[in-house]
Amino acid sequence: MLGIYTSYKCTSCKNEFVLLSEDIRKMTKDRYLVCPYCNSKRVVVGKVTDSLRECMQESSYRRYKGAITQRR
Repeated sequence: MLGIYTSYKCTSCKNEFVLLSEDIRKMTKDRYLVCPYCNSKRVVVGKVTDSLRECMQESSYRRYKGAITQRR
């Protein structure tokens, strides 16, 4: 069974985005996937999950009082 959501990461601008797996399956016959932020074709598939929370559960790093800390 395929997951509902698929996460992608652009290798040129390093942004992540999530798309529905069913829409990607329909679209990939005669088209290609690009980054919605920078229009680059260099997109890497992340993971396929059923819930959007699992798909976007990556850690982020922020600068807090001069030190870089990990946030969820």
